[in-house]
Amino acid sequence: MIETLKRLDLDLFFWINGHHSPFFDRLEWWMTQTWFWIPLFIVVLFLMIRHYRGKIWGILLCLAFCVFLTDQGSVLIKKQVRRPRPTHAVEIRDQVHVHRYSNGNEYRGGPYGFPSSHAANGFGLTVLLIAFVKPITRHAWWIFPLWVLLSCYTRVYLGVHYPSDICCGALLGMACGFFVLGLYRAGCSLRIIKTNKTNIIKS
Repeated sequence: MIETLKRLDLDLFFWINGHHSPFFDRLEWWMTQTWFWIPLFIVVLFLMIRHYRGKIWGILLCLAFCVFLTDQGSVLIKKQVRRPRPTHAVEIRDQVHVHRYSNGNEYRGGPYGFPSSHAANGFGLTVLLIAFVKPITRHAWWIFPLWVLLSCYTRVYLGVHYPSDICCGALLGMACGFFVLGLYRAGCSLRIIKTNKTNIIKS
């Protein structure tokens, strides 16, 4: 069973990594960069500031805390598992299609790739962003799953992650996202209870 899953993981990796062209090589490289998505998140931030006003600082703190958990958590697991990225795996690294810089150097990422930090960070943020943006516009929540799926796809396309790296990173990210969201909602509930008690005492 384990060997079958490993084979499927490798076959899917090579299928995604092997379907490339000069146009998509450039596009996928751009899409894996943080700066490519800045316009989207500027719009999201503007909408949240306008809707939540003074509460925005608590929301931003939640987002930052979630990224801290997912990023540090994924790095810690990487150091323990020590699974080489496809671009560093001795058995297949010469078969992997990689991004080449203009100076001829190759982008191969760090030595270890399990789980994907990109996936962990992205899915953690997606859980929170869906929850915070739904009250603003109920018809645009799908933008965030689409964003994180496209972002994660680039990691396999560029050869620096197996699909299983992405899946496990996504699970880690969603777990952290729901944990932080639970803390935020618990904090909001406590504030409401405290405010009601204060109002009762004053009345």
